[in-house]
Amino acid sequence: MLRKHIAKGLLLIILCIATTLSAFSATTEEIKQNIIAQAKEIGVEPAIALSIAKTESGFNQNARSPWGQIGVFQLSPRTAKSLGYNPYDLDENIKAGLTYYKSMYNTFGSMELAIAAYNAGPYAIKRNNNTIPAKTKPFVNKIMKNYNYYKEMEL
Repeated sequence: MLRKHIAKGLLLIILCIATTLSAFSATTEEIKQNIIAQAKEIGVEPAIALSIAKTESGFNQNARSPWGQIGVFQLSPRTAKSLGYNPYDLDENIKAGLTYYKSMYNTFGSMELAIAAYNAGPYAIKRNNNTIPAKTKPFVNKIMKNYNYYKEMEL
């Protein structure tokens, strides 16, 4: 009986390690290519998709914020789950981030407001009369700087 519990415990540990290592196995270039492919599939401009991921995590799926955001697109587990995705999985984190950005873009109609809503939440933008809150402006400016860089590369 004890051996059975130990074996189950070891299996669980191995599964956890394998899941963690899968995120380590993707190189930054592979993550970028994944983002570009999924952005095109979802209908998001690749340059803005790369800009968000670079700013949010530096293309690091293992990134964790002090506030609980996870992965390349720094999603809260609740946001990812509400979109039907698992933020701990690299592919699903990317899909969730792009889906959420596209939703914010469709709601607010401009790239800058969508980025602000992605960062601060849509209610913060609405409370601020559909303008970018002051504390969110540096984040938006950084994304736009990265966007212009990626845009010049003509992905």
